[in-house]
Amino acid sequence: MDILNFIINFISSMGLGEQISIATGLIYIVLSVRQNSLCWPFGIISVGIWMTIVFQGKLYSDAFLQFIYVVLGFYGWYQWLRGGTDSEPLKVQRLSAKMALKLTGMGLIAFLPAGYAAEHYLHASYPWWDALTTVLSLIAQYLLAKKYIENWILWIIADVMYIGIYHLKGWTGYSGLMAVYTIMAVIGYMQWLKSYQAERVKLCQPV
Repeated sequence: MDILNFIINFISSMGLGEQISIATGLIYIVLSVRQNSLCWPFGIISVGIWMTIVFQGKLYSDAFLQFIYVVLGFYGWYQWLRGGTDSEPLKVQRLSAKMALKLTGMGLIAFLPAGYAAEHYLHASYPWWDALTTVLSLIAQYLLAKKYIENWILWIIADVMYIGIYHLKGWTGYSGLMAVYTIMAVIGYMQWLKSYQAERVKLCQPV
């Protein structure tokens, strides 16, 4: 009963927008781990609401990130449904070393000006951490949209950082959500790896 009361009080302390965003966000992460394309509309709703909240909290890089998430949400939705061979549903894939180096370089190039702008022009809260998590999350979201397993590794790193940032901002609901996301990202990595390995075995079997 004490645990139930704690959960009820915890949820009641949030605003309506935060409650809806968290609920749809949880549905999104569960469905994405299960490779269910319905994750995308729930994700679009969740980040759309969260975009307005973090903008008001002066996390401008994070607000911009949520806007890009909305765009990538529609892109990922299409990719999962029609992005495979002959417009078939997209299958789980691995990131090549060449592409990994390319994305790393792009991330480093984007991080420095983003952090500088956030600190000196936007006067954002925790500008360099905000910029770093933004860059990591953008790359991770693109990899998720293309069903690369490695997206979960980047999400684990970014979500751990977000736990601290949101806690310092006083957004305990979202800090807790990021903790759940971190756990789900670990599960997602393991589940997608199994799916990838099963598909590879299947392709190697004689017809």
